Amino acid sequence: MKKITLLLVFLLVGTAASGGYGYYALVLDDSDDSDSSGDKGEGSAPIARINPSNPKIQKNETIQFTASDSTDSDGDELSFSWKFENDNRDFEGETVERNYPESGQFSVILTVTDSTDLESTAETIVNVVEDYHAEEEGDVEGGESEDIQFPIKSGAVELEIKWTLEDNQQSIIPGVGNQDQSSVNLFLTDSEGNSLENETGVGPGEGSWKVDSERLEPIGSYTFTIEGEEGDMHYEVTIDVSY
Repeated sequence: MKKITLLLVFLLVGTAASGGYGYYALVLDDSDDSDSSGDKGEGSAPIARINPSNPKIQKNETIQFTASDSTDSDGDELSFSWKFENDNRDFEGETVERNYPESGQFSVILTVTDSTDLESTAETIVNVVEDYHAEEEGDVEGGESEDIQFPIKSGAVELEIKWTLEDNQQSIIPGVGNQDQSSVNLFLTDSEGNSLENETGVGPGEGSWKVDSERLEPIGSYTFTIEGEEGDMHYEVTIDVSY
């Protein structure tokens, strides 16, 4: 703080009660809050931002991260450093690409540094998922059943089951057509044995079921059952679980 002292001396000429002359000194102190050096201070640290934030991607998918939304109120030049979980290296640059060969959740940390060495960090989590796909086919006769089991993991968004059924029975008399049509019963149960979908007396043709995330909360092994009701049926089934 700068202190300015002003000394003002006034000569007052007059006749005082004592009959003499007097000199009076007036001292003024002025405090100045401004910085005499003219410096602006240390400045402000930058603000780090990662885009995209908390992304969800598929296993083996390459994703691009950018720090372009990061800002600095002082207008300083910025540098960027990235750290990825399970990787000991640091990566430099405003934009980086990353491939995730394993499913799971992984952290990404961005450090932004300005030209005065002030810095800030931001962190996000990448959710790496792997959709499930299976194809099954076979034959089932009346009184038999086939169970197709598949896993449901945490975070499942939708289950879709599609089937194609073909009657294996041959015509008893050539040119007269098939005997009574084959049919099956279809059931879908969750890992706790609860029935999610069922349909009985299903004949040759195509069909499908979709189950949303609200009904896929119990994780574990789910079962799609094809139960032969009449005749002999060939089936082709595809199962897709989206995460």
